[in-house]
Amino acid sequence: MSPVLTSLLDPMFGIPTDVTFQIMGFKNSEKEICDEVLLGEVKGHKLIFGLFSPVFKKEFFGLARETKDVIPVRQTTLESFDKMCDYIYGKTIEWEELSVEELFDVVNLAERYQLPRLMDEVKSQMEIVPLTMESVMEVADTGAEFIQFPSVSDILLNTCANFLKNNLPTEGQLLRFTSNQSGRGSEATVLQLLALIMDKKCSNCGEGECRDLKDIPGLENLFPGCNLTVKNPNSVWA
Repeated sequence: MSPVLTSLLDPMFGIPTDVTFQIMGFKNSEKEICDEVLLGEVKGHKLIFGLFSPVFKKEFFGLARETKDVIPVRQTTLESFDKMCDYIYGKTIEWEELSVEELFDVVNLAERYQLPRLMDEVKSQMEIVPLTMESVMEVADTGAEFIQFPSVSDILLNTCANFLKNNLPTEGQLLRFTSNQSGRGSEATVLQLLALIMDKKCSNCGEGECRDLKDIPGLENLFPGCNLTVKNPNSVWA
């Protein structure tokens, strides 16, 4: 990404912004009915937004173009919209500072404004979400809630399933973990994770349980393209 784009947001660069996005939302209140409030503003350049997003291009330069310079934006958060703008302008994004819910907010914006590269970036982040045995179910439950974004939700659930498979390698450990989730409201998510775990196979031997350092009864059980090490030097295969 050209550093010039990042420089455009610096007032000292000399090219002023020409559009202001006003992020509208509802803040927590003791009242039953909350009034819509301004959560914050994000400034930018219509041309830059139009170059990156066909939605913005149509909005700012189409036949029915928006003539106002102040655009209200709803159904998102200020933080997520700001991260989307940072991505468009090539600024470094500290993805690890975002919660899983905030990552899904970015997914929502990437889909709304048709930003496939941003979507791919968030997918990559879902593959490396930090997990612990204490947090894995909360993260998985969040992923299961966003089924409207299946391509991203599935990646996150697979990340959680891989984590559990690596940390609970025996059936007994998995059974105890499953039992501990009973009554916590995560039963449906646990079943999804178990199905993913049971469906996983070793990428080398093709078995559900890796056959590394174990006898293989027949060559028909080998996975096409797998690596085979012969331990017996007198073997016909050596």
